[in-house]
Amino acid sequence: MNPVAEVELSTPRLLLRRWTAADREPFAALNADPEVMRFFPSVLDREASDRLAHYADSRFEELSVDGEPFGLSAVQRREDGAFLGFTGLHRMRWYPEDVEIGWRLARHAWGRGYATEAARAWVGRARALGLPRLISIVDPDNAASLAVTRKLGMVEGWRAEAEGRPHVVTVLQL
Repeated sequence: MNPVAEVELSTPRLLLRRWTAADREPFAALNADPEVMRFFPSVLDREASDRLAHYADSRFEELSVDGEPFGLSAVQRREDGAFLGFTGLHRMRWYPEDVEIGWRLARHAWGRGYATEAARAWVGRARALGLPRLISIVDPDNAASLAVTRKLGMVEGWRAEAEGRPHVVTVLQL
């Protein structure tokens, strides 16, 4: 069995899985929402959103530890199958030696603990992979994402600027 095809994590309320064609439409809507994208350089049009979804899914083919894949997964609510956004592990070009944990959810999914729940599943996966630590790169004004990092047990590591934007790098020693 191809381990990349089998990447799936679950929580009591969520399924974290590989991307499907059906995710493209709600993902494009999420990326076109100025409020969701407030802490990113800009909203994304449909073409850019589709490229990002393809990139996120294709990274499962490239990112692994001892043959065990990781990447950015689609987040699906178990109750009704709704696409909520994405979460997962990846390497950022700014800090290529580290693995970042990240998330982006549609506005209708905010304030329900989904980001923390999904991220905790990926922290468990990172521990199982034997990763030494995780980082999260967060806009210093993004109080909601900083709260998620604290709930995960992350602490501020350093502050920096990349591509003209300030960020806080939080760290979780595994």
